[in-house]
Amino acid sequence: MLTIYEARSGALEPHKNPRRITEQAIWIDLLSPKREEERKIERALKLEVPTREEQREIEASSRLYQENGAHFMTATVLYQTETVEPVTTPITFILAGNRLITLRYAEPHAFSIFAARCRKPDPSLTSGTAVLIGLIETIVDRMADFIERIQGEVDTLSHSIFGMKGGTATRQRRFDVLLKSIGREGELTSRARESAHSLGRLLTFLTQVANERKEDRLLKARIRTAARDVVSLADHVSYLSNKIVFLLDATLGMINIEQNNIIKIFSIAAVVFLPPTLVASAYGMNFEFMPELKWIFGYPFAILLMVISAVLPYLIFKRKGWL
Repeated sequence: MLTIYEARSGALEPHKNPRRITEQAIWIDLLSPKREEERKIERALKLEVPTREEQREIEASSRLYQENGAHFMTATVLYQTETVEPVTTPITFILAGNRLITLRYAEPHAFSIFAARCRKPDPSLTSGTAVLIGLIETIVDRMADFIERIQGEVDTLSHSIFGMKGGTATRQRRFDVLLKSIGREGELTSRARESAHSLGRLLTFLTQVANERKEDRLLKARIRTAARDVVSLADHVSYLSNKIVFLLDATLGMINIEQNNIIKIFSIAAVVFLPPTLVASAYGMNFEFMPELKWIFGYPFAILLMVISAVLPYLIFKRKGWL
């Protein structure tokens, strides 16, 4: 779908699939475009729109470059952040003259928020660079909300791990759930880190572009502010990542403790019952000459000896604090 936003009375007025691109067109949004729509933009602006495969390139030279006077910038952006499993998508921003072209194959909520905001009069929306900065600021705000949500979930996980109660069976079931939750939070954190680093590289490149294009001083200040915000978010994501690793280590350590306690019980049981087994084995050898076999108190004596040999190791273990 092709949507063109034209500057009208200090606001941006959207037009879906217009016949031509006017001089008032500031922002051209390509959402899952058809090939005909891409060709229309390429003929009108004399540039080549990146393919979907080119958007997925990971090297910086394929994501941030200049061609035929236009600046191409691709960033990985989070979307569906309100759902349980948010994902990332590459979005390309193209600054061509006074226009911004966005190429995307997903619908991050930040775009609809910014598009609704553009319909209200805003004197700063006079160029494609200003629209780009506004979009990035909205994307960063959405990402900050998403990271705050991860922070809350990680704190809840921390309380669940270190405040766990219940019997062994209950704890084992909860350990299984906790490990899955920790893995999910680690995956979400890695996606947030990927998006933050991608936006950081884009803003660094955009700073150089703004200097080349001799943009307004206020726009440059907004770029620097957005870059600092992204750096702070990346630092916070790194902190969350380290905390998630700590929670994973703590959970695995507690699982090892539970398993060690079970093994300890079996070990103690084996040691406690070993002396009685030895006594029973001695009197079960059936030699012809064994004085106790014909003794009237032989059987009670053997039973008492086995009980004493079982209780004595137990008392020793108890005294040493091994139980």
